[in-house]
Amino acid sequence: MALDRAVKDKIFYKQDSEQEKAAREWIEAVTGERFPTDDYEEALHDGIMLCKLMNKLKPGSVPKIHTQGCPIKLRENIGLF
Repeated sequence: MALDRAVKDKIFYKQDSEQEKAAREWIEAVTGERFPTDDYEEALHDGIMLCKLMNKLKPGSVPKIHTQGCPIKLRENIGLF
């Protein structure tokens, strides 16, 4: 039973590199900026690119994007997104 759940979880959470690539290309096209790193999760973990994306889709929706500071401060961007 536990093994079945572990297998299902692994399948559910498996990263899809093609979807990541498509999402990355779309975000870069909309924002006009390249991801700061090749690592998809690393590029999104602080929320900066997500906030920039949101501001392109709906200008002014994220009035202040934290670009510097401690990790906790940067992760506030995700809440703003």
